Amino acid sequence: MESTSRRPELFEYPYPRSLVLPEIQDKDHAWARANPETWMYYVDPKVDKSALQHANVMGGRLADDKGGFADYWLNPEFVPTPEYAGVELTTEFEQVLWRTNSGFNNIGNLIEAFSRSRLTVVLPVDDPEGLRGWPLRREGDSWWLDVYTSAGKLPRDVNPWLRREVSGTDVLEQVCPVEQTKVNINPDSEPGVTLFGEDLAHWWAEWREAERRYRAEQSGEQ
Repeated sequence: MESTSRRPELFEYPYPRSLVLPEIQDKDHAWARANPETWMYYVDPKVDKSALQHANVMGGRLADDKGGFADYWLNPEFVPTPEYAGVELTTEFEQVLWRTNSGFNNIGNLIEAFSRSRLTVVLPVDDPEGLRGWPLRREGDSWWLDVYTSAGKLPRDVNPWLRREVSGTDVLEQVCPVEQTKVNINPDSEPGVTLFGEDLAHWWAEWREAERRYRAEQSGEQ
């Protein structure tokens, strides 16, 4: 997932969800003909089949009565094995980021998880106390902030004394509103993505407004 000229909405996904599940094979059509109006589920091919859980299910397709599929479902809580993901996902936000990059989660899922996450930034050598504030670096016309989702995503040679833990909410509210900022999540590591601060700030404002309306509606019903 990467920023584009058109800002996606909270409910949108990086690309068509119909492309996320494994490609339909001839054997799947045969199964559909034999099992009309039945869901065919896909699980992580690397998982231990003797201990399946909901988190191992990728999603499913609903067979029609002609050997095809009429609908599909993606599990928004799918947790891939390291072998399937190609990377160790050690935090909840890393799981959400991977799912968003892979098409299982939408922008709203990403921004909500980002706001609750604890991230790490690396201070400059000439400002080890962080007296200058956020460690933004200038590249071209943009101000960049590198953030890391866990210790394993940090550069191997980073000085541990320069690490600072920050909240995702602080990044959203203090850094992203600054003009021409970009937030680089896990540079040179996976899962990662670079997003415009303007987009993140916009999504965060939309999310908070949606939460406010939801709570107001819930209070009105009680």
